[in-house]
Amino acid sequence: MFPDPSSRWRPYPSIIDGIERPPSAFVQGLWRGVLHLIVVASPPDHRAYRIGISCEIFAGFEEMIYSVSGQGHGTGMYDGGVYIKEAESSALLNAYATLDPVGRRPRHFLFVGSDYCYEVLGFSEPAIEAFRDAREAYDWRPQQEDLR
Repeated sequence: MFPDPSSRWRPYPSIIDGIERPPSAFVQGLWRGVLHLIVVASPPDHRAYRIGISCEIFAGFEEMIYSVSGQGHGTGMYDGGVYIKEAESSALLNAYATLDPVGRRPRHFLFVGSDYCYEVLGFSEPAIEAFRDAREAYDWRPQQEDLR
């Protein structure tokens, strides 16, 4: 189910939109059901962001394999436009929706990176914060307040 060639992606507008391509995406840890990512633009752009998202399941895929496999991030290669994609439909959404004991509606997101792209299944929207620059992003680690 990861990656799922039947997935249909739609743009999920956010403050990250327009980040230079290809951005780098790094996992900074998974703690108590929250996945922490940083997304950093390629030089000379200085944009960088922190993403926290509730996570039941996540997977990272080598970007070249993901792109060559025909996944294409929903609309072809990432074009520097809308950064985050949300699945309108996917085998993972269908499977998890039938398994959830309380009938919650799962959400399936895609985060593109130059080396790896990440897919996340959870039950909430991503929380996104901007860093001042890439250096601040590379130095950031989840703190106690992020781990609640």
